[in-house]
This record gives sequence, C-alpha cells and structure tokens, in this order.
Amino acid sequence: MPVPFGYKSQWFAVRTIDTEAVANCLQLKRLQPANWQTGMAGADAGYYFVSPPIHGWTLVVNPYMPDLSSAEEPGPLQMLERLSLSFGEAGYFGSHRVVEYHAWVLAKQGEIIRGFAYVGERGETILDQGGLSSAEREANLAFTDLEADEPVLPGEEDVQLMAKLWSVDPSMEQGGYQAGTGLVGVTELTE
Repeated sequence: MPVPFGYKSQWFAVRTIDTEAVANCLQLKRLQPANWQTGMAGADAGYYFVSPPIHGWTLVVNPYMPDLSSAEEPGPLQMLERLSLSFGEAGYFGSHRVVEYHAWVLAKQGEIIRGFAYVGERGETILDQGGLSSAEREANLAFTDLEADEPVLPGEEDVQLMAKLWSVDPSMEQGGYQAGTGLVGVTELTE
C-alpha cells in the first residue's frame, strides 16, 4: 500500500497509469521491481522510485535528484517538460527543510504552465513562471518579499497542498488505494 511522503523530498506526478513507460521516458537504467516500502527505501538511498499507479497518476520519487537551484542537466524542468510532452500532464514538487526549498511546477503538452520555487536560506524566489493558478488563488498562496513588514513566505505544507490540488496527496490520506508494484532505477547521473 502507498507510503506517505513529501517532506524533505522531490517528486514528479505524471498523469498516466503506465509505470514502465514513465521509467522509459526518464531513461532509467538497472530497473528492478519495487513495492511502496522497498521503492521508498530505494528513493532514500538515491534511486528513482516509479510508483505503481495511484488514482490515475504515477509518481517518481527521489529526494536527491537535482533541484531547481542546480545547474545539473537534465534538471527537473527539462525532465518535467519531457514527461508532460509524452503523457500530457506532469508536475514537479520539492521541499527541503534545511535550506527552506519549496517548489511546485505544472507542465502540459511539453510546456511549463506554472512554476514557483523559493529558497528561504537565500531569501530568493528562484522561479515564478506563469500567473497564479486557480488552485493557488483558492488556497491563498500569494507570497510577499522577505522585506515586507509582515512577510508571507512559502513552506513545506504549501508544497504538500499543491501536490494534492494538482495531482495526488503525498500524505496518502485520500484512501481507496490498491497494492501494486512499481520500479526503482538510476539515471546516468546517479550510476
């Protein structure tokens, strides 16, 4: 059964039930079958865990993949564009407590529709692409600059909320889940 996650992690949510096609699109190598327990343990060890389908989505979890502040390529935006081009819609989500990294990006048909990322350690918004989505407006996720008298800044709960609104709730509280087998693998960068 699915394992709750999302804090201190990064993941893609891809609108498809074809786990193997997602792994192939990401060009993962050394693929091995994995359930949620072994897959998340693999992700914590640096592997990419491609989940079994969950409510029409496939998740790809790896807390150590390059984040939006990294110059490594392919970075999350390139991978997200590739996934959304292949499957129509995909999201990227990430949070890291130490540096206060909080990010959510939505892509459709190979194009970034909306992206937001903030690094609190630097007090810097590193991505703000596209206007606020209807989900962000409804959740009142409008942020101020750090210099504001009473700054309103993003946090890891906002990442969890955006993942829930755009794809699958990573806290796995929705229910109706089925057991299944996914895959773990590596990219050329992680070999």
